[in-house]
Amino acid sequence: MKKRTIQRPIVAVCMVAGILVGLSLWAKVSFRARMYSSIAGAPPANIKIDIEEYSPSDEIQKLSDALNKGDESGFYRILRGMNKGSIQFIGGLGMNIKLNIAQEQSTDKGIKIILLTESRSVEPGSTRMKNIPWRFLVVILDLDKNFNGEGLIYEDSSVDFLQQGIIDLGTSFSAPKTLVNVRLVK
Repeated sequence: MKKRTIQRPIVAVCMVAGILVGLSLWAKVSFRARMYSSIAGAPPANIKIDIEEYSPSDEIQKLSDALNKGDESGFYRILRGMNKGSIQFIGGLGMNIKLNIAQEQSTDKGIKIILLTESRSVEPGSTRMKNIPWRFLVVILDLDKNFNGEGLIYEDSSVDFLQQGIIDLGTSFSAPKTLVNVRLVK
């Protein structure tokens, strides 16, 4: 009897750990969220974030090498060749933004997912000046162990490509959009 009682908590702990590690192994992961704009009076937008696959560290390292060499055209050629998922705006005018990089990092509370593509506006109908080199649209999702949480969208940010293929948010040149009620779609 005691043996079975001890095994159940061990199995439960292993399952939770497996889910956290397994998120990166899934072929496709989808999240839903509500985005609040920095524009006063703008209604929240419903969005869906699809991650087809996570970026391996060797892909990030290729980008970092091109960046360190100052090879802008090579950097953007590599970046544009990556397709890791999309952000879809549901309803209204709709919009679909291709994501070039998807990376997950473990945190004390759960997981942080970093998504990246070329700098652009996420406001439907807004106009933007020409893209500035080395600026990116960065989405950061902070999720708990149940894959629920919040996030931010930085439309115009620099990033740091650190050793071991890790991406870190640099300086943001615009106010971030807030994501609330981020949750895994089952």
